[in-house]
Amino acid sequence: MSGNRVCFNCGSSSFVSDRSLGGKIICSKCGSSSFRIESSSFFKNKKLIFLAIGIVIFLIII
Repeated sequence: MSGNRVCFNCGSSSFVSDRSLGGKIICSKCGSSSFRIESSSFFKNKKLIFLAIGIVIFLIII
């Protein structure tokens, strides 16, 4: 896997296997079974993109 799994509802990365649901993976904090893959790519992190754009604009102004 290229990234870690995080809960779609609460953003937690803590999962457990629920025996009553036949081993289905659920979030240990909120109980949701929906999750997404958290990417570590530079371009998928919006904060870093806005920071890079801000630095470029600052350099153009100076």
